[in-house]
Amino acid sequence: MKKKKRIIAGIAVALCVSILGGQSVLAAAITTNAISGWPQGPQIVDETGVLMEADTGTILYDKGMDQRMFPASTTKVMTALVAIENSPDLDAKVTFTETGTQEVTPDSANINAQLGEELTVEQCLYAILLASANEVSSQLAEYVGGTKEHFVEMMNQKAQELGCTGTHFTNPNGLHDENHYTTAHDLALILRAAIQNKTFRTINSAQSYTIPATNKTATPRALSTHHAMLVEGNPFYYKGAFAGKTGNTNAAKDTLVTAAKRDQMTLICAVLRSDNGQVMTDTTNLMNYGFDQFHKVAMTDAQTTAAGGYAVVPKNVAKDQIQVEKTIQGDLTEETYSWQNVQVGSASVKEATPTPEATNAPSDNQEEPRPYLADSYLSLIIIGALCILILFGLALIVLKLKHKNKK
Repeated sequence: MKKKKRIIAGIAVALCVSILGGQSVLAAAITTNAISGWPQGPQIVDETGVLMEADTGTILYDKGMDQRMFPASTTKVMTALVAIENSPDLDAKVTFTETGTQEVTPDSANINAQLGEELTVEQCLYAILLASANEVSSQLAEYVGGTKEHFVEMMNQKAQELGCTGTHFTNPNGLHDENHYTTAHDLALILRAAIQNKTFRTINSAQSYTIPATNKTATPRALSTHHAMLVEGNPFYYKGAFAGKTGNTNAAKDTLVTAAKRDQMTLICAVLRSDNGQVMTDTTNLMNYGFDQFHKVAMTDAQTTAAGGYAVVPKNVAKDQIQVEKTIQGDLTEETYSWQNVQVGSASVKEATPTPEATNAPSDNQEEPRPYLADSYLSLIIIGALCILILFGLALIVLKLKHKNKK
């Protein structure tokens, strides 16, 4: 009897895992809360989440950030980034084929693109990042990569370049596939790279955009962002939020990745798998935690810093409490900053070149300093003496002439 119960329990667990797409149903721990002296992060409903400071890559909050999850349409951050980096002409025309139009279905986000319709690359990017259009993602992928499959290879290659360790894409739009997954940490790394691109920032931060009439559609298409935290006046609006992407499928549930900047510090939050808009509430709580509890500390002289130079630590931690480890790499000194055995920043620092003023030594283009004032005084004395002698001589001559005339 006990054996039968164990078998039934095992089958039940297997079914649960299968229904959830192979993802773990165990609640992830908030590992950053275990760091001594680290501000305690909030509890979130989402199964996994991460809060990263963008400039240093410092992880401020970690709840199962390396656990593989389904990304849904947050995939499109990578789609847009790869397309932008490989599209020199944003005004180039993309013609829709069945690759794209077959994904115009009632249960799929789309702009109802038509077979043979032409949109510019830029218009496609707005449709992808604001309207989350699945058919446009696939069509732009085919245009940029030659084939959609090759574009997906480009996405996976880019993920490796960015240091992603738990990501594998099978399509450019995030429609469900068992082999299409990422992690909260990887998703933050991808958005971190994307917001460094000016074109991506401009398009992704827009609240609305209108695609004018095309060769197939007479009515302009008005697009609005799906990311409520970017929209002023929306109840979920977050001050400083400027980029990000929403996502949702039955398997992935709600997913969200967001970037916000306040007080010279840029935070990126990625949360995966929850319901009923909780991703926005959790993101807001995590962003508030980051901005309220941490600060950015300048660690190097800006004039000699080639890259980095900052540490992000709890607000009660001063600069002199941060450990610095240095290694020499050619003409650069690589510095790693840590606190409580947590890496909180890094820098590449050039060797400072002493100035002539600092060394009191003449530069190659300077002449040796000369005792100018001393030479001048001596010259004036000599000239003055000569003038006196000349005047004295002239006076003697005049006196002799007067004496001669009297005779």
